[in-house]
Formats: sequence, structure tokens, C-alpha cells
Amino acid sequence: MSVPETTGSGKNGNSIVSFLQETRAELKKVTWPTRKELISNTIVVLIAVLLCAVLIWVIDAFFSGLFRLFMR
Repeated sequence: MSVPETTGSGKNGNSIVSFLQETRAELKKVTWPTRKELISNTIVVLIAVLLCAVLIWVIDAFFSGLFRLFMR
């Protein structure tokens, strides 16, 4: 038993135009952050990344020292 194809209207030109119209309509529904929210959220992300990097560095330094201790 064959299954009919359901992903496409058959006309490439029409489907592209339809896709772009739907994309534009969806982007109008998006609630974009204000400049102040964007800056504050960016700062939070940068601080979180910095803290993770420092934590990984500390753990790496600890295990490197532990490894050197065992290799003596």
C-alpha cells in the first residue's frame, strides 16, 4: 500500500511564496526583547559562561595536580 506524499503543494513557486508569507506572519507574532532586556540578559549569559569556564579551569587544575602527584 503506497502512502501519498503530503509535504508540498506541487508548485514550487507557490509553495515558496506561501512559506515566506507564513514566515513573515509568524515573525510578527514574536515578542522581541527591549534593548534593556537584551543587554541585561547578555550580561547574565556572559557571567554564567565565565563562571563555568572558571569552574572547569579549577577542576582541571585540581586533577592535573593530583595526576602529577601520583606520577612521582
